[in-house]
Amino acid sequence: MKLKLNPPLIRSVFAARVAVLSLGLAMAVHSALAQGPVPTVLRVVAQPAVPDLQCAAFPRAAAATAPVDMDPREIPDDKDVQAALNAARQVAAPQATADQPSAGLLGQALPGEPYRVAVWGDSHLAAGFFTQELVKILKLESDQVRSALIPANMNRPGVRLPLRKSCVSPHWRYEPAHALAAGAAAPGPGLVNLLTTQPGASLAWDLRNASGVAELRQVRVLYQQTARPLQLAISVDGGPEVEVTLSAAEGPAVLELLGDAPLSVVRMRLVSGDMRLHGLALPVGPLTALQMDVFGYPGATVAAWKNAQPDYMAAWFAQTRYNLVMMAFGTNEGNVKPFDAMAYELSLRASLKQMRTVFPDAACVLIAPGDRGVLVRRSEKLHQAPAVNPRKNGARAPAHGRAKKPSAGKTPARQVSVKPSQDNVGGMAKNLLQYTAVHQEIGQIQNAVGQENGCKVWSMLNAMGGQGGAYRWVRQNPPLMARDLIHFTVPGYQQLAQQFANDMGWEARLLLPDLKP
Repeated sequence: MKLKLNPPLIRSVFAARVAVLSLGLAMAVHSALAQGPVPTVLRVVAQPAVPDLQCAAFPRAAAATAPVDMDPREIPDDKDVQAALNAARQVAAPQATADQPSAGLLGQALPGEPYRVAVWGDSHLAAGFFTQELVKILKLESDQVRSALIPANMNRPGVRLPLRKSCVSPHWRYEPAHALAAGAAAPGPGLVNLLTTQPGASLAWDLRNASGVAELRQVRVLYQQTARPLQLAISVDGGPEVEVTLSAAEGPAVLELLGDAPLSVVRMRLVSGDMRLHGLALPVGPLTALQMDVFGYPGATVAAWKNAQPDYMAAWFAQTRYNLVMMAFGTNEGNVKPFDAMAYELSLRASLKQMRTVFPDAACVLIAPGDRGVLVRRSEKLHQAPAVNPRKNGARAPAHGRAKKPSAGKTPARQVSVKPSQDNVGGMAKNLLQYTAVHQEIGQIQNAVGQENGCKVWSMLNAMGGQGGAYRWVRQNPPLMARDLIHFTVPGYQQLAQQFANDMGWEARLLLPDLKP
């Protein structure tokens, strides 16, 4: 079945669902800033007893076998870390700018509305463990917590989404807004797109809740309308495909699927055109007390906000008023060598200006990066046991149980015990805290620029106890830091969230004053 749909036709056919607006075919992007794009509505039929979503298996190239590293990188010994702390000049870590936790610090839900939170960040937030713990702290029922916007980072490694399952076929690529070369100046709400120009490329989403129960009658597909018509094939709950031709003015666009009953599985296949997916929008029910929209992308930097077009971004939030905007960046900026503090400050200032254009009234919190450690080669450890020289004092090394006689005319090779000289100790000590110093400086810059834009700052590094926190946390039982000394374990993210809640007043009585205990 083929349908050719455009917004004017849909508004006349589905007047009950879409308000009749005298916009015409040429809807400018600045109109989206005021009220968001008018959806194209496709009515679909839900099916009962829908099987679990299964992703098709695609062949992958065999991974090359990595050679055995004879001198692996390891966590530094405690003595090495202590030497670094003793040698380092103490630099004050950034302090959270919050006063005593009080009502209004993180904003409050309006009467009769849920408390709405939007979180942008890098891999620390993309994993979802930090925000998941924040939800648990509020002690809400499962039907009181919802996500309204799902970013277009489905199936990206390191990302956990509030979807039961999703499938992404080959020939799709991610366009993160922070990457200028392959980035997107017109991204979706998560500052990332999924793009394909390959006919047959497909996506699928299981919209049921964690228990496998279908709840949603509506899902909106957020995409970019191009001058060239876009043709898609949509299948719902295993039913036959319906081909849809989308043609409208260029810019942010929405295809709304409206079911006669709750939907389970939606499949979308590109027939022709360029498909740039911005994400999904899901309805928020009347029982919702907390709307938590998390937009995390591994490798992201705050420059994604600087690179994005604020009017295009605003189109996705025209009907959403967030009480709180959180931005957790800095780890990836601090990995650039050499770190340019002035360039980072300019990027952060431009990014926050853009964010404030979209969310001028929301409470704002910048989350400064935590501590990061350095893995060292086993041979580089300062306090390692000295190597044994088997030829010292005339001793001869055994070879398969027999002494190996040197070749005639050749001098036997000597095995030298390598120990760091005293001159290298200070350099090694400084190296172990190189990221700590950079993250402290990033936190200080966030404090200054955040205040200019009405944003509080909360420091993960402070929550870890300051300098050397990465090395202390990795040795906790259970470990709070991953062995890469960059990311945290699940208990680590949970502890950070609990500390954030204590420091910033993340309490139901402050955020949800109308919620009955």
